[in-house]
Amino acid sequence: MSEKVTEVTQREMIRIIGLFRKQGFKGNYLSFQHVADEGAAYFVVMGDENNGNQGLFKANLLTGEVEFQYMLDEDHVVSK
Repeated sequence: MSEKVTEVTQREMIRIIGLFRKQGFKGNYLSFQHVADEGAAYFVVMGDENNGNQGLFKANLLTGEVEFQYMLDEDHVVSK
């Protein structure tokens, strides 16, 4: 199994953003990351420009699903 982390391409980002918009999500897309060992699944951090809240979502381009994971705060952060 490879430990190589691949960057999310611009094309993948556009597809992910399209999936979020199709489902009515609005906000700032702060980061994208591949989910290890899940093919077309990605973790996405979205921020609300009005109040600064950030949430972690899991998006799957094959199934078209977007799942909320949790709100980010000092106890739940995404490493850069």
